[in-house]
Amino acid sequence: MVNGFDIIGQNRTLQIHWAKRVAAFAVDCLVVLAPVWILLFLLGERRVSVYGIGSGIAFFAYATVTEGIWRRTVGKTIAGLGKAAVRNVPKLFWFLFPLLDTIAGLLVEGDPRQRFSDRILGTTVAQSSLIHVRLHRIEAPQ
Repeated sequence: MVNGFDIIGQNRTLQIHWAKRVAAFAVDCLVVLAPVWILLFLLGERRVSVYGIGSGIAFFAYATVTEGIWRRTVGKTIAGLGKAAVRNVPKLFWFLFPLLDTIAGLLVEGDPRQRFSDRILGTTVAQSSLIHVRLHRIEAPQ
């Protein structure tokens, strides 16, 4: 059984793919967490649990809305990467689950570009520069 960890050490394309995903997640963390944490601080909130739960809800909402409307987040746009609500449930637990999801995805057999939750949902993040979409106009019957 070959898993993602067996391949990533020798496959430059896969290394670049995961580096872009990590960079995109870091950018998204800044976009979401900085405003949430500043707002909570200004409101006088100091409980870590409130920061964690509030950040998770904000991250989930941000990722679901941006991917639902534009099919990508700000971080994925900057990193050149291209399903919304269900796919973003792991972001509710932004502080731990994405790392575990990534490790589990690389440990199991299958497409090494997928997180574990991607495999369950049948999704894969792809580089938008490599995707070409053709639009075909459908004529209404007369």
